[in-house]
Amino acid sequence: MDVKQISDIQSESGVIGTLIYHPDYILHTDYLLPNYFSGVENGCLYWAIQDLYREGITNIDAYNISNKLQSNSGITRKLQEYNLPAVQEFMELYKQAARHSLEEYKMLADSIVTCAFKRDLVKESNEIIDECFSNKYDLDHLSNRVYSKLDSLTQKYIATAEVQTLGENIDDYWNEICSRRTSNGLCGIPSKYPILNEYFTYETGELVIIQARYKQGKSVFLLNEVVHKLKNGVPTLVIDTEMQTRLYVERLISHLTGIEIKRIKTGSYSQEEEKKIKDSLNWIKKQPFVHIYDPQMTDEKMYSICKMLKYKMGLTFFCYDYLKSNEPDTGRNSNILGDRCDFLKNRIAGELDLAVLSACQLGRSGEVADSDKINRHLSVGIKWGRKTEKMRITDSDECGNAYAKVYVNRLGEQVMDDDEQAYIDFLFDGKTMTIYQAKQHEYCNDF
Repeated sequence: MDVKQISDIQSESGVIGTLIYHPDYILHTDYLLPNYFSGVENGCLYWAIQDLYREGITNIDAYNISNKLQSNSGITRKLQEYNLPAVQEFMELYKQAARHSLEEYKMLADSIVTCAFKRDLVKESNEIIDECFSNKYDLDHLSNRVYSKLDSLTQKYIATAEVQTLGENIDDYWNEICSRRTSNGLCGIPSKYPILNEYFTYETGELVIIQARYKQGKSVFLLNEVVHKLKNGVPTLVIDTEMQTRLYVERLISHLTGIEIKRIKTGSYSQEEEKKIKDSLNWIKKQPFVHIYDPQMTDEKMYSICKMLKYKMGLTFFCYDYLKSNEPDTGRNSNILGDRCDFLKNRIAGELDLAVLSACQLGRSGEVADSDKINRHLSVGIKWGRKTEKMRITDSDECGNAYAKVYVNRLGEQVMDDDEQAYIDFLFDGKTMTIYQAKQHEYCNDF
């Protein structure tokens, strides 16, 4: 089928004719572009009217349009190529198709955009079909192509609404604010740890990053939050760049059952504990939960997976473990990590409306390793670590052996990074992959 058959010439003529009488209507269809018209002459005339109006010329007649068309050599060649009649002849014909209400005009414009979308969709689909008949492309490539093509088309043809004052939409925004509140008085998805909810919750569109030194328990913290979300019915995805799914399942079962991970691995557990394991396996089977191990995960593939699972299972909470780069060049490494963080915040959290939790490493000096650009993009930055011997003695055993410091927070309260006493106390149990909120130490702020 010829894509040229997908057109609505009557609507195209109606739009041009309407703008001759009502050029100000063009302000209400900024999403309508000249190349969306299937008729070359219609696209050229729409461009001319659009440019005239931008220059403040509201008298849309044959003379002004002719001058505008002749000012663009590319447009002139296009008109000569198609041997189109004089502008004056067009004007009389178009006036007959004019509409005199904004609603009718916008309906015509929407029809033009719809036809343009269909033509592009057919073209893109044909390209993908051609690749399907080639042995050069595997499943991942084809899947990514489908999602990227559809995503780019969807973004291209989003019909931008006319600019409105905040007051015109303030009631809608307030209703959205109210609808985001949970039954327990919070906004967003609560943390497993009540004390963290005083600082932030996992809101859709936002990115939280746990920052810690090597082997301090970043992944265990992420695991605890993931299980908490699942127990509260939140569809969850984990993309893991570090741990194979088998190893993740070992940790998950240990956390769910309270059986030491070493005994999970070796099978040295009792019959009663075996029942707990089977119960946890049955529980996992029923959860809207996906774990993917891929140390070479690309941005495109990640976006495709998240978007697919958002439609398939209502994905809401996404955990990425973790931000890293093996690039030896320091400058390039910094850019890679910054770009990935930007991608997580704006493409994954923002565009797909997901709550995102990730992690990154701290350097020896306690700064974000490799890239300070990470802190530029995140919503909440939390430093996590094991307590020093001095901290444990000062705080007492009841206050646990680990701490968290919410030192970057665009969603609520934060503490000063250099305040050595301002941290939250946790108990880290590495044997069962479990982190508990501990009794909080006495904090004295001299300021």
